[in-house]
Amino acid sequence: MSHDLIALHEQAAQWFMRRSEPGWTGADQHALTVWLAASPQHREIYEGMALTSHDLHHIPLAQKTSRRPHAASAPANRARGAQAGRRAWLTAALAACALLAVGAGSGWQHWQHWQHWQGAPAYELAVATAPGEVRTLDLPDGSTIVLNINSKLTVRYGSHRREVVLEGGEAFFKVARDAQRPFTVASGASEVKAVGTAFNVRVTPAQIVVKVREGRVEVRPDSGASQAQIYVLNAGGGLGIHPASHRARSIAVSADTVGDWRSGQLHFRSAPLAEVAADLQHYLGQPVVVEGALARQPISGVASTREPRAFLLALPALLPLRVQQQLDGSWRITAR
Repeated sequence: MSHDLIALHEQAAQWFMRRSEPGWTGADQHALTVWLAASPQHREIYEGMALTSHDLHHIPLAQKTSRRPHAASAPANRARGAQAGRRAWLTAALAACALLAVGAGSGWQHWQHWQHWQGAPAYELAVATAPGEVRTLDLPDGSTIVLNINSKLTVRYGSHRREVVLEGGEAFFKVARDAQRPFTVASGASEVKAVGTAFNVRVTPAQIVVKVREGRVEVRPDSGASQAQIYVLNAGGGLGIHPASHRARSIAVSADTVGDWRSGQLHFRSAPLAEVAADLQHYLGQPVVVEGALARQPISGVASTREPRAFLLALPALLPLRVQQQLDGSWRITAR
C-alpha cells in the first residue's frame, strides 16, 4: 500500500475526530468541505469513518482515558490530558481500521455493500440546535441541510438510501442528485422523498408542513400504510399533514419564500393569518391562536425571526383585530 494512501486515511481520521469535538467552527466546516471536494476518494474514506468510530467506542480502551499513570496535577490538567490521549488513540485506530479494510482487498465498495445488508449506515450524524441557534450541515454527498432553532435530526447514509429523521423543529434541504440513492426525510409515519431538489420541512405536535422551493418531491403522509397515498409537489407546492390522522391538505406558497428564515426574515405574500401565526409561534416559543374566520385573512409583510413579537403587535394597526398575550404566555388574535 502506498504511503500516499496511508497519509490520506490519517487525514480523514483527523478530520472526523475534529468534527466530533467541541469548538468546531464554520471555518472548520468550510475547510472540510474543500478537502472532501478535492477527490472522490477523500469522500469515500471519510464516510467510512462513521461506522468505524461507532464500533471503536464499544472497545474498552476507547472508553478509558489512559492506562498510563499520571503525576499529581490539577483536575483540569488531568482531564485535558485524558481527552488528548483518548483523541490520539481513536484517531490512530480509525485510520488503522480503515486501512485494514482496504489492505484486505475489500475496498470501500464491498465494505459499504456489506454494511447495507447488515443494516449499519455508512455515514451517520445526529444534530440538535438550541434556542437561537441555526446550523448548516454539509453532507458527504454534496447535499446541504440548514437546521433551524430548537430542532433535532439524524442523518444516515447507506449504499442504497440517504435517510434523514427530523424529530422536531424545522430544516431546509438542498439535495444533491443521485438517482441510485433516494433522499428521504421522515417524521413519524410521514415521509418526503427527493432526488435533486430544495425543500423545507417543519415538524410540530400539531402539523408537519412540507414546502418546495425547486424541483419536485413525493410526500407520503402515512408511509406505513399498505396503499400509501402519494402527493407530488413541484416548486411552489406545499402540504400540511396531521401527525395523528395523517390527513393532508394543500398549502399554496411562493417558491422564492420557501426557507427564507435562513436569512433571518419571514416573507408573507397573501398568506392566511393562521399560517403566519404558525410561523411566528416557532420563534416566539409560545402558541399563537387565531379565532374564527380571521384564520383565512390574507397577510403580506416581512417579519424578523429575531423580533417576531414586533410583527405580531403591529397587526392591529393594519387590520381590524386584537392581539393579546394570555397569562400562560400564549397569544390570541381575535376580531374587534
